[in-house]
Amino acid sequence: MTNRVKKELLLLSVFLVIVLALLSVWYGIKPDHLGIVRELEENKFTLYPEKINPEEEPFIPDIYFSKDTKISGETTSMLDLKEDQVVKVWIDEIEGEYMAKKIIITKE
Repeated sequence: MTNRVKKELLLLSVFLVIVLALLSVWYGIKPDHLGIVRELEENKFTLYPEKINPEEEPFIPDIYFSKDTKISGETTSMLDLKEDQVVKVWIDEIEGEYMAKKIIITKE
């Protein structure tokens, strides 16, 4: 194997590592759900999709939250969460219920 081939293999390996790292970071920061807060109660809300495809059944989950849920964006308190706000939500599914780990309020 010549030096040129070794260099090309090394560059290809570095390129693949960088691409895999970028994909991993993108997957890690991508929210599980994006939608509009409706039917807000003491410890849960219903998340409606922003856009509805008329050919598909929309996924409208009840999202539960607790004092451990991280809030950021337009507000940083669960008390300031209001209906009709657009949010990004990261969730854990616990015993069939969706528990919010993190909520980012994108706009009101």
